[in-house]
Amino acid sequence: MGTGVPTGWSGGACASVRAERTIAASMAENIRSNAPQLRVPDGIFIPAAAEARRHAATTQFGDPRNPPILFLHGIRLGREIWAPHAAILAHRYHVVTLDLPGHGALADVPFTQEDLDALLHGVIDGVLGAPPLIVGYSLGGFVAMHYAARFADRTRALVLAGCTLDFESWKWWPYGMGVRLTQSLPDAWLAALLHASLYLTLPRYWLDVVEGIPFDRDVLLRTSAIARSNPRPSDEIATYRKPVTIVNGQYDLAFRLDERRFLHRLPQARLRIIRGSDHTAPLRHVEEFTSIVEEFAGRVFAPASPRM
Repeated sequence: MGTGVPTGWSGGACASVRAERTIAASMAENIRSNAPQLRVPDGIFIPAAAEARRHAATTQFGDPRNPPILFLHGIRLGREIWAPHAAILAHRYHVVTLDLPGHGALADVPFTQEDLDALLHGVIDGVLGAPPLIVGYSLGGFVAMHYAARFADRTRALVLAGCTLDFESWKWWPYGMGVRLTQSLPDAWLAALLHASLYLTLPRYWLDVVEGIPFDRDVLLRTSAIARSNPRPSDEIATYRKPVTIVNGQYDLAFRLDERRFLHRLPQARLRIIRGSDHTAPLRHVEEFTSIVEEFAGRVFAPASPRM
């Protein structure tokens, strides 16, 4: 388990876009170079290896005695994308960034609900030590919702970014058909297609970082199947009553399709829009996104007022 920054590190170094880029690149490289290369037979989580896998798939920032925040990334990404955000928050919070199954250090672990649950249980119990504020972006947001809906007592609150979409009826078809296309492509063609997609959507200084993250193409097929078989996320999360902040890019048209429905299902939720941005808002606007998380975390972890 890597340590991103020492206890008490100040986020002032991220005060400019240039600093964000430097931190993103240097921390991502540090994470990759120091992560143990571990494999589990058949890609299965087994008790003897679970702790080692968590060690390889997580990076910690800040003092473990501080309030916990857990960051979950989107599809084809990895925990490296959260390095600049975590550095800013590390002076007040214990931040843990995590690779999801099929990504990064867990690229050989199948993206299944069983492995996701085992991974999150282990990180919350064995690394964070207390229910965290979970920040989930895109795929990470859907993972966070599905987990929180079933294990609310293991969470403190949620930040859901770029995931207010129910994959139902016609809204599943673009993703489903795209996944079918990828399954028919040779590895080299798929790599070229993913490169083009990343080149067109990501800020340039993230491109090399993300392309260096190992990825299992089977995640595409598995997430498509899960999206079709699981309940609508807006229905599933409707029973969650802890604090929620929803963050969307202004022009993230696809993932804002059901924004109003999510807000109706979660009356306690607050909506924050990052103006002039799209689905990549957490990466294009690191400081603004992190300030939203920090402001929300301040309320979530504020000491309870004494009763008179």
